[in-house]
Amino acid sequence: MSQISEHTQNDKTIRPVQTVYAKDFLWCLIPLVVWLGLWLFAPEPQLFLQLNRAAHVLPEIFWASFNMLGNGWGVFALACPLLVIAPRLLPAALVGGAISGTLSHFFKHALEMPRPAAILDPSSFNIMGKTLTHFSMPSGHTLTAFAILTAFYFAIEVHKRSAYRWLFVVATLAGLARIAVGAHWPADVCAGAAIGLFSGIAGAKLTQYIPARALVPQAWLMRIISSAGLVGVYILLTTTIDFPQTKPVQWVAAAIASVSIAWFTWRSFGPRHKKSLHQGAGL
Repeated sequence: MSQISEHTQNDKTIRPVQTVYAKDFLWCLIPLVVWLGLWLFAPEPQLFLQLNRAAHVLPEIFWASFNMLGNGWGVFALACPLLVIAPRLLPAALVGGAISGTLSHFFKHALEMPRPAAILDPSSFNIMGKTLTHFSMPSGHTLTAFAILTAFYFAIEVHKRSAYRWLFVVATLAGLARIAVGAHWPADVCAGAAIGLFSGIAGAKLTQYIPARALVPQAWLMRIISSAGLVGVYILLTTTIDFPQTKPVQWVAAAIASVSIAWFTWRSFGPRHKKSLHQGAGL
């Protein structure tokens, strides 16, 4: 991954680059337009049943893996290489994730919408894991995946983003996974995507002016974030996230996080790199 070229100021800090503008929040409308189209031309529950059944041409491990991207600890572990490669992306994702978690909790309890298993005969569609019946709208997993991956995207400089549009494909697959496992209606996924986009863009906007000196390996902000990564490794190794099928994926994610944190720790507490201050922004 390439690094931001920034101007060194007299106090030896580096001026951050603005990556988020007000017009970027219009992205949140895209899932809502999709939702409207589905509501007009593919009403429930037929659409849910069709998507749920069609998804199972692929093995369960496929959907279980993308489902894990909707768990904060899972996606955080996979993102740990950014501690060294592109540290500016991590604060954006953490703030975006915090916003998404707050909004998810609020809307789920305010709306209290029933899940598919509360409306349909559970034997009429595929269910992976526990049968869930309450707090359907919005999909929290979809919201989390979109929030974190959107924050990554909008923390990257505008002229470098085109190579990272695949992040939205990954987030969309995480949303479709919630339909494949029988946990959410398509409307829940669209709502989660819209709120997740908002949360991720907001996270990137709120953190875009963090000075680069706070993002080098020797900065306490990054050391705190890496410590949270250790907690994530412990959780991935000692618990099952959503489904037993995700265990191999959890071990891979824990291994990626462990190697990344060890690499970061060497950079942070080992021989200091003279160019660290000029490498703090990443992407």
